Amino acid sequence: MLTITHTNCASTGELLDRALDTIEFYGFDSVDHKFKGRKINRKVKQSATPTIALQTEKKLAAMTKSFVSHKMHRDELPNFSYQLEHNNSKISTLGLYATGSRSAITEGVLIATLATIARDSGLNNTVMHINSIGDKESSVRFVRDLTSYLRTHINDMPTYAREEMQNGNIMRAFTRLSEKNHEIVAGAPNSMEYLNDESRAHLRSVLEFTENMGVPYELDPTILGSTDCWQHTIFELRVPTENGGTVTLARGGRHDTLALRSFRTVLPMVSAIIEHEIQGRAKPRRRTQRNPRFFFAQLGPEAKRKSFTVIERLREAGIPIRQQVAIDSIGIQLENAEKHAIPYTIIIGHKEALENTAIVRNMRTRSQAVVPLANLASYLKRLKVS
Repeated sequence: MLTITHTNCASTGELLDRALDTIEFYGFDSVDHKFKGRKINRKVKQSATPTIALQTEKKLAAMTKSFVSHKMHRDELPNFSYQLEHNNSKISTLGLYATGSRSAITEGVLIATLATIARDSGLNNTVMHINSIGDKESSVRFVRDLTSYLRTHINDMPTYAREEMQNGNIMRAFTRLSEKNHEIVAGAPNSMEYLNDESRAHLRSVLEFTENMGVPYELDPTILGSTDCWQHTIFELRVPTENGGTVTLARGGRHDTLALRSFRTVLPMVSAIIEHEIQGRAKPRRRTQRNPRFFFAQLGPEAKRKSFTVIERLREAGIPIRQQVAIDSIGIQLENAEKHAIPYTIIIGHKEALENTAIVRNMRTRSQAVVPLANLASYLKRLKVS
């Protein structure tokens, strides 16, 4: 869990002020605002109870039910939302949720957001630990071999892991062994070796986005959870401590399986949970809505990969934008810019990505200019709303 002493913040409230600025810049809106005006389906029934290996999964199961109840699975476009909770007097929980997209870009958005929150809190040596259990086909084969491996070592296990095995919770047993750095873990099967072609391609895309964002990462096969919950990517953002250990700042990943298993509903979903200790001022200051003057739009794989670098430069320059980087259609993105009456649109396509330029378009006059990315922030600051 993240404590204030790990950061350059004076209180939990200050840390949350910075975190929410970043979260909202990257396109997340509060869950309450997303749910406002939606008709709730109060008859949502759980068709099966997922096996839980981690405490985080309980929170994700509850949020998945909320999203299904509010019919988020019927939305045509991806949604990015956050929820802040003070569970008790000691812990504050910040959850980030991306629904409605199977693309690896959604993992990319969450990874970029988490890494930026860490940097803004003075944590510059964080590492993203990433694993993948793949799709159902891949994970079934992995769990089968992991079960066989653990059973051959059951007599060498501590009591807590043996009891989990006897209760049929294989992933919980392995997770607890991993948390204790038990020697059994070292020889266990590696889930990434069981990935089929589709699952490998998804993981490769996540890693490409992570590299393009400049986020240090390690492949870590010990990061696992219940296969009733997770699918494809699982990650943890960690910071090393002075005694040679690490502190986990956030844990998350893709859990498309959860809605399908629990509610027989297709709802692609990527989430991350950050837990802070509460110290000093507990709550963030009242937030004011900022109406950005610029909309960022992208088209094509090269432009998508370059998007995070451009977005982060604009954030550091203090230039608020609206963006929908998880959407492929340039038409839908430009429609959204028109809908919100945003004066200027920044456009990066394949050509611009290769040439390190961007098109800046005046949405009223339709005049536009090609601007080198190195000069983009200063150029935007000089523009006036016409």
